[in-house]
Amino acid sequence: MKVRRLDHFGDWTFGQGLSNYADGSESTQQRVRTRLLSFLRDWFLDLTHGMPWLDDFERPGNLVDIERAARLTILQTVGVARLDDLILDLSEDRVLTMQVSIATTDDDTLDLTVVNNGPTNA
Repeated sequence: MKVRRLDHFGDWTFGQGLSNYADGSESTQQRVRTRLLSFLRDWFLDLTHGMPWLDDFERPGNLVDIERAARLTILQTVGVARLDDLILDLSEDRVLTMQVSIATTDDDTLDLTVVNNGPTNA
């Protein structure tokens, strides 16, 4: 599945024709990252997209619940065949770092780091 590439601010890229689109493992990695950083029910085209950040993870953040939701979100992402590893680290200043290792339906293994530091995710 092709997806429009995002820039380092998380915005869609334009002006480069077909090179603005990612496919294969790159698109799977972008979909996983985007879904983990998105708020559940925040995208009008798919209200099941994202994580229940506001509903379930208010202070104090419960890492067990966050991990359960992250695993479910990752496994429900198009292009993900298997979740091999998920490590969460919540710092004292409430920055959540997720180390993710997945196998894709393209027979690739991807390792990615997703950092959620609230509204300043750029």
